[in-house]
Amino acid sequence: MKEKKTIILAVILLALVGVYVWYSQKIDKETTPKVDISKVDERVALKGKVIKAVRLYRRDKGQVPRTLDELKGKYLDNPTYTEAKKSDLQYVYIDAKSYRVTMGEAGPVKLAAKKSDTAGKAADKKSTTPLTSTEVLPTDTGWKYDPTGKPDPFKAFILASAVTEEVPTMVRRQLTPLQKMPLSEIQAGLKAIIWGQLGNKALVEDATGKGYVVQEGTYVGQHDGIVKKIYQDRIIVEEYRRDPAKGQLEPTEVVLKLKKVEAEE
Repeated sequence: MKEKKTIILAVILLALVGVYVWYSQKIDKETTPKVDISKVDERVALKGKVIKAVRLYRRDKGQVPRTLDELKGKYLDNPTYTEAKKSDLQYVYIDAKSYRVTMGEAGPVKLAAKKSDTAGKAADKKSTTPLTSTEVLPTDTGWKYDPTGKPDPFKAFILASAVTEEVPTMVRRQLTPLQKMPLSEIQAGLKAIIWGQLGNKALVEDATGKGYVVQEGTYVGQHDGIVKKIYQDRIIVEEYRRDPAKGQLEPTEVVLKLKKVEAEE
């Protein structure tokens, strides 16, 4: 008889445990927010298309594009280009070999409606008023914690940052003397242009009489200018200046002519 009662009690306990587990799983399913990642997937796909287009451009041209406009057509189809321009995607040109593609904050992510009980609603009402960092929080024991001047214990020591593929850490290069000179001074100091099998070169002197050799690809001027072409009588420099109407940097070509030296009679 005693063994029979023990078996009955064991069966009742197992039934109660099963009901508790079933009810807990049901509550978790109802209260767990569901994230609609369709918007996130579209943003990730758009960013991937732009990065792929930049790779193809660099493979063909030997350098990355300065703006997204250079990708339009051959490397980036019109619908994708239009979508990239309308979105919060940002393309930043660093130098001829590096760039950065970033996205702003994620778009509207939809959360499924969450069912909450009476206790949950009461807790939500209490949490509508946020506590400032300087408030003193009382506890049941009467002890008070003042967070002023103390680190946040819930903030990670190492902040995770979004990693963009093939984007090295941007290191500010030390400016050369030619990059500190305005183009007007470089033109005034343009003394000679030399032609040869190893490429065309030009000789530029600064105000102190110190000479510098300039070739195609040399950075000059105070607006990130670069020497694009050297002819017999002139140098073509491409600078990037901000267009007030468009609100972005636009390439501008500047011609530096070599002064003719009159022969002495």
